[in-house]
Formats: sequence, C-alpha cells, structure tokens
Amino acid sequence: MSPAVFYAAAGLALILVGFAVVPRLLLNRAQDRLATRLLESTGGGFRLLTRADLVTGERRRLPGVLGLTADAVVFEGLFGEREVLATSAIVKIITGRRMSSGRTLVRREVLRLGRSGGGELEVVLTPASAGAWRSHLGLWAIEERKASADTVTPGRK
Repeated sequence: MSPAVFYAAAGLALILVGFAVVPRLLLNRAQDRLATRLLESTGGGFRLLTRADLVTGERRRLPGVLGLTADAVVFEGLFGEREVLATSAIVKIITGRRMSSGRTLVRREVLRLGRSGGGELEVVLTPASAGAWRSHLGLWAIEERKASADTVTPGRK
C-alpha cells in the first residue's frame, strides 16, 4: 500500500470518527448549559438534574435535561420542549435497557414513568444517571407508602 493511499484512508477514518463523536460532544455541552441556566433560574429547586433524551418515537429522541423537584418530574428540552409529570400522578416506575418499543439499548438505560391517566414519560439516560434516578425515585416511593400507611380510613380493617 502506498503512503498516499494509507494517509487518505487514515484521513477518511478520522473524518468518520469526527462525524460520530463531535455531535454528541456538542449536545452534551448544550445540555450542561441548559442545566446551569435552570439551576440559576430556580435557585437550586431541583433534587436531581441529569442529562436525558425524551423518547418521542421509536427512533426519535429529543435531548435535554430531566429534573426532580419536590412535587414533579420535569423534562426541559434543548429546543423548547417541556414535559411535566406530577409525582402524585406516577403509578409505575420502570428502568432497564429495553425501551417500550422493544428496542434494546447499548451503553444507555431507559426510565419509563407511568401516568395515572394513561401513557408514559420515557427518557433515555446514561447508566450512572439511571442509578441516581432509581435511588431518588425509590426514596420518594418509600415516603409515599409511609405517608399512606399513616393515614387512617374509617371502615377499613
């Protein structure tokens, strides 16, 4: 193989790697800026705030950040999307590597929150972020069960 062909192939490989890596790096930086702006505007009202991609179709994801406040789970997208799910409306919490469409994720995890009125809020997270969400939502669920266990309802045995 001549040096010119070798350098051309190496250059092409670098360009392909750049097309695969650079967009994700730029999205991560934009998500970090959005998170900083949200933290400054709310005065730290979030219990948890992580990068996330909102699932809006089988293959479509909208980048943004997912936050847990005292009474809601909030998704803020980079392009102005906003989804709010009150914690009182959460009936089911599912985490794992398989999306509702059946697609299996690699190096990512999905968090699905079932709504009391039907439907789900589905977001894709890094494994570290998914672990933090499992922990925080688990603590929230324990608090909810404890609060409902302390309630006395007349006529129940």
